[in-house]
Order: sequence, then structure tokens, then C-alpha cells
Amino acid sequence: HATATFNDKQNHIKGGYYVIEIAKKLLKDKVNAKIIVAGSFVDGLNVPENIILLGRLENQQLLAQYYSMANVTLLTSMKETFSMIVAESLCCGTPIVGFEAGAPELIALDEYSTFVNYGDIETLYDALLKMLDSLMDSKVVSQAAYEKYSKKVMTENYIELYNEINNK
Repeated sequence: HATATFNDKQNHIKGGYYVIEIAKKLLKDKVNAKIIVAGSFVDGLNVPENIILLGRLENQQLLAQYYSMANVTLLTSMKETFSMIVAESLCCGTPIVGFEAGAPELIALDEYSTFVNYGDIETLYDALLKMLDSLMDSKVVSQAAYEKYSKKVMTENYIELYNEINNK
């Protein structure tokens, strides 16, 4: 889980509360999984034993290494714009499970991503378990993401959009 700010407030826009609830369910169901959180967090935050709080990562290569080591990236934001987390995770070969938040579900690669209604923790949990059970080739995921998000492709898409607008 990567976020700018991680906390346990249920109404916080980045959804740390839901990550904590998922962690509790994983423990209760005896699922052998750890949730690693990259992002700043409030002092004294009490989290289940299967959550590792890394703090804010300034080094992009280190963040990419964490994405690459993960089996799934969990996205619990209430609202997102383009969602660099989705693009970064997929480019590192890691699939996404998360809440529908406006943009992530629109820019993600459908075959490597699952999004559920915001706040539906049961469906999110089930989707997470299903994704953890699936065996995805990280190189295939990464290549598919590169073909969608590379600078060349993004530049071509912007030029096409500008030309379309200019021709109207």
C-alpha cells in the first residue's frame, strides 16, 4: 500500500482505515500475508502485527523495489486522479486490487486489476484473496503496463488529444 499519508481515520481520503481492517481480517483468517505501507504516518499509530510501516520513501528506486517485491498493491483511496500508484505498480509487474476512486479503474489494465465499490470491504477482501491466489507473471504485467504508460505512448496520446481538440 503506497500513500502520501497513512492513518486510521475512517473518513480519510487515502483509506488507511480499510488497510487496517483488511490486515485484521487476514490475521483472523490466518492468511500468511504482510501489508507493507509506504508513506508517512502519524506518531503512535496502532496497527495490527501484520502491517509494516515504512514511512515516507524519498528514493523512487527503493519504492519500485517494494512494488516489485509485492504480490498485490492495495489501493483504498476515496478519490484519485490519474493514479500514479496504479501505473507505478503495474509497471513494476504488480497487480492492483482497490476501490473505485474515479480514475484508477479507468487507467488500469483490466486483466491485472480488480476494483470494487468504495467502502465495500468484504468484496475488497475477497478480491485481494483471489488476486493473491492467482499466479501472474510479473514480466508480462510489466510489459503490458510499459506498452500503455511509456513516455512515447503518453506523448503520442497527448498529441492526438491536442490535435483532436484543435480540429474542432
